[in-house]
Amino acid sequence: MARKKIIITGASGYIGSNLKKYFQSKKFEVFSFDLNGPKEKNSFQVDITDEKGVLASIKKIQPDIIIHTAGISNLAGCEKDKKMAQDINVAGTSNIIKNINKTDPGIKMIFFSSDYVFDGTKGNYKEKDKKLPKTYYGKTKLASEREIAKNLKNYIILRTANVYGRGGNFFNFILDNLKNNNPVEVFDDVFYTPTYIDYLLDSLGALIERDWNGIIHIVGKEKTSRYKFALKMAEVLGRDKKLISPVHQPKNGLIAKDSSLDSSYSRSVLPNFSPSLEKSLHFCFGNLISPYFYFKDPRGSLLGIFQDRKFEEMNYIESKKGTERGNHYHKKIEETFFIIEGKVRVFLKDIKTGLEKEFIAEGGDTFMIRPNTVHTFHVLKDSKWINMLSESMAEGAKDMYKLS
Repeated sequence: MARKKIIITGASGYIGSNLKKYFQSKKFEVFSFDLNGPKEKNSFQVDITDEKGVLASIKKIQPDIIIHTAGISNLAGCEKDKKMAQDINVAGTSNIIKNINKTDPGIKMIFFSSDYVFDGTKGNYKEKDKKLPKTYYGKTKLASEREIAKNLKNYIILRTANVYGRGGNFFNFILDNLKNNNPVEVFDDVFYTPTYIDYLLDSLGALIERDWNGIIHIVGKEKTSRYKFALKMAEVLGRDKKLISPVHQPKNGLIAKDSSLDSSYSRSVLPNFSPSLEKSLHFCFGNLISPYFYFKDPRGSLLGIFQDRKFEEMNYIESKKGTERGNHYHKKIEETFFIIEGKVRVFLKDIKTGLEKEFIAEGGDTFMIRPNTVHTFHVLKDSKWINMLSESMAEGAKDMYKLS
């Protein structure tokens, strides 16, 4: 069977670039439309406002799917230059729709929309709630949604929000300031549903596999304020939370007061692995290892812990609440732990850099200890866990060292 062909518009952007890597890893044949993108194989420097150029490229590629992420998302930029926003966000989308119908109406279009199609006053918006965008950006997204629903039969309108992990504007802004110990002010009266990038990718992959059609919200399940999100980042990174100060958004600001989306429908359609905000941040910063696979049906569930790793030793451990383990490091061995049940506080210190961090691992969590890292475990609940070592601890040649 021939590999499915996917076109991704805006493939050099944050979401587009992650989509590109994800679908390449899934063995799709991926092509990119990006006016200013790199000149490489399967990359087309196409202006989506150029109807003839879009048509010629679609005819040449003959895709099965077009994922449309290109557009202007800056709120102030859209208000300042409404014509440009209209030309790119609406007319550009319309060009793709027209040329799908001219080439092959069976091509599936996946449109990345936004929480800003709603008025952003009450939050927890469901797919069928009234759309009443207050920003020009939101108006362009809603106009595109309506064009798609009116003129195509095979489509997914995917509303998402504030995607983070391996990038994201707000995520990077907070991360850079925390890493440099810079104080930062964050709105505490702005609420939203931040979305972990790997959950978004996995959900879209599952929708495509099911050949699903319609409008759907793919976002994190937790509503939070920007301030609390920043505090959680500081906590998971082990940085001083006092660097984060709460402030109110100025009156008449463009950021919605509460643009949170209700994603209960998507979670009923796709019972895939959906980490909490805190857990996903631990994945982002390497404290915990994200599962590579998750499957659930009436028989139970299957969690893919990791792939492509080799171990020479495996041990089963039972630990009583209040006890301590570890407090040593290895020079060569890489050690991986899987918590079956219980709760353990993990303290780590790199003996070369002096960098310290701590986090809590619970049932179902996996984490890795790299060489030259002192690791100490405080057992918070009776726990059962497994540890796996890259090299066996041969008698008389144990790679285990205590700090003097």
